[in-house]
Amino acid sequence: MYTDAWKETFERAELQGKPVLFTPNRVLPDTVPDKWFRYELHGHGRGLAEPRYLEREVAVDFVGTVLSPERFALNHGRLNIEGNFERLHEAMTVSDFCKAQHLPGPQDARKYIPRPASAEENEAGVFYAMKPEQDTALGVIGHVRVDFGYQGKQFHHSWWPRGPEELNTPEFKAELGKVVDELRRGPLKSLRDMRRFCYANGGEINGGILGQNYGYVIETERYKYLLRCNPVEGDYQAYLTAMDKQAQEMGIGQKQDTEMTMRM
Repeated sequence: MYTDAWKETFERAELQGKPVLFTPNRVLPDTVPDKWFRYELHGHGRGLAEPRYLEREVAVDFVGTVLSPERFALNHGRLNIEGNFERLHEAMTVSDFCKAQHLPGPQDARKYIPRPASAEENEAGVFYAMKPEQDTALGVIGHVRVDFGYQGKQFHHSWWPRGPEELNTPEFKAELGKVVDELRRGPLKSLRDMRRFCYANGGEINGGILGQNYGYVIETERYKYLLRCNPVEGDYQAYLTAMDKQAQEMGIGQKQDTEMTMRM
């Protein structure tokens, strides 16, 4: 199971006499606090209870994850920590740890953090193609379509306009670029990273032909972005729909005015 470092409740621990945080879960790399280090524990023994090595990433015999404000030197990709790791059975968050260790407050480097789709957004079907009149009412500008290509490690993308060209402003293009760049460090980094993100954050939505799809929302002052993730091979893996909230408000207002006029 993957988890978000900012949402996880860790356990205080000591590694080679240094204070660290431990969780039995894997931690999404892009959620690790700025200037912190993430390691995974390679276990052995009955039930893999005893960690033997500290590694960047453990494929099998995974015991847990360690977050540390200090770097540990790995020799050929691992560090023997047998007998030098102790769990202290005290629950704490990253912020709690920093306060206890008198460290500067942790910094979340992410600016555009997706939230799982609400039940209302799921039922509205806004993560899939809509009719032109629906696009207009919601202020849709267009969407970015993403394919991870061979072995799920590439990034092929294309832009599909779905609204008036005047909404596709330089301001919007600049922000869209920043949103995509940040997502490429998380769920849009690769097919594998998308699967990790979806399994950690939920967001299941209806629809999807080849498998379960997931929906997430990012909102900024002016724009709203709907990210649909389809973490399966053989299809496009993501659609990022962009909406202009100002145009959306105007469109809905115009619709209400029209309906009121028709009733009169």
